[in-house]
Amino acid sequence: MPENHCPLNLFIIKKFHGYYTPSPISNGLRNSAQFIVDMLLAEGWRAKLVVAIDGNSIDKLVAENHPCRVVIEAIWVTPAKMKELVNLYPSVQWTIRVHSEIPFLANEGMSIEWLAEFEKMGIEIAFNSEQTVKDFSVIGASTWLPNYYPVRKPRPQKPECDHLDIGCFGAIRPLKNQLIQAFGAVKYAQRKKKKLIFHMNGSRLEQNGENNLKNIKALLAATGSELVLHPWMDHVDFLELIAEMDICLQVSLSESFCIVASDAVSMGVPLVGSEAISWLPERAQADVNSAESIADAMRRADTVTVWMNHHALKDYIHETVKAWNRWIEK
Repeated sequence: MPENHCPLNLFIIKKFHGYYTPSPISNGLRNSAQFIVDMLLAEGWRAKLVVAIDGNSIDKLVAENHPCRVVIEAIWVTPAKMKELVNLYPSVQWTIRVHSEIPFLANEGMSIEWLAEFEKMGIEIAFNSEQTVKDFSVIGASTWLPNYYPVRKPRPQKPECDHLDIGCFGAIRPLKNQLIQAFGAVKYAQRKKKKLIFHMNGSRLEQNGENNLKNIKALLAATGSELVLHPWMDHVDFLELIAEMDICLQVSLSESFCIVASDAVSMGVPLVGSEAISWLPERAQADVNSAESIADAMRRADTVTVWMNHHALKDYIHETVKAWNRWIEK
């Protein structure tokens, strides 16, 4: 167990400004970073999460906190600013931690250019996905710093009723693959001869997500199903919403961890995902291109699958704790 006077590990996120983020807590990146900090504190390390208004405010945060390591969560600080910071604080270990796999990074035009520049500066590049660590090796070495999640004791499953509450939460964007999941949910509800109530977050539309939502509305209207759009909310409130679902869907085309999937599993809610969620058992996975496969996986989402999902997530988190301890101790 490390001693209390061990050096500080400082995590910095950018303050988000937008209609879907009424507070810094209301976004997945903030939750992800806070979970890591809480875990490190529980392990006996010194860690702190701070919020920067922009890249220019990082200098002040570092000067105030005197860290040995600084982890910048996500790619938002320019190479020019990072070069300035490295020169100002040469004794600090600087790490850029990326929360996306390569398919998602393709939508951010500067991502590979900036990461390549950071690597040349000697700044540590870290990914929360082992696959992205392997993929990035063509540019340079990187580190695996996975997500931590505070797994809870699952609640009893919701009793069946005369309709199906299916959750497909998260930002609405193409790689989230929500339209075909809606098709799968309709197909499953028709098999069960129950009305479908399809729940989504309707206030965060990204990368032409408006088209996705328009098509989902048309599908549900054409099949006599109901769409309920929920606002973006703080994590505690979101967990209460998740607990009201019969099944949650996260059959994404690309994921590096998926906190929303972890929320469902932790709350004891049946989950159907895809192979993009690396820790999820095959029994709970569906083909991202097949509504039939999604409906079949929803049929398999029974108490056995709930148990398997929960233990798989706990095993992943066990490896997460070991990975972060190794990183700090090196």
